[in-house]
Amino acid sequence: MLNPCSWPKRAAVSLLLLFGVSSVSACSLIGLQHEVKFHANDSSLGKSEAVALARWFVHQRDIRPNDEVDIVSMYPAGDKMSEQLSQGRMQNIAKIIATLNTDEIKVVLNSGEGQQDATGPLGYVYNEVLVVMAPSCSRTGTCCGITVK
Repeated sequence: MLNPCSWPKRAAVSLLLLFGVSSVSACSLIGLQHEVKFHANDSSLGKSEAVALARWFVHQRDIRPNDEVDIVSMYPAGDKMSEQLSQGRMQNIAKIIATLNTDEIKVVLNSGEGQQDATGPLGYVYNEVLVVMAPSCSRTGTCCGITVK
């Protein structure tokens, strides 16, 4: 048998769930960046990397307005072959994004020289390209309903 003293609590919880939660919206800016991994000396994306990139981009594109997609790649300082490889990787990522970019979000390619040795403990960073989504609210400072100046 139900305890009559617990009815008000259950009714309050039920009303909160029915009316209160539906008016509350969660805000999350998690997942604004995606790392694309490449094999050494290769500018083509593997199938799993291409699919993961496409899924990430479509999700980010569809959950909020975005101003820009930045594709960022680094290469060892003074290494012209690695610089060309870096450019090719960014171009291949940009091609995949272009096919999915129905909102015509601006795509910016950024590459630069890194100071790490290509074969050192952090050399792996040269085989990864970072793709970052810039939501429109970051420009206006209104993400999550919080005004940021």
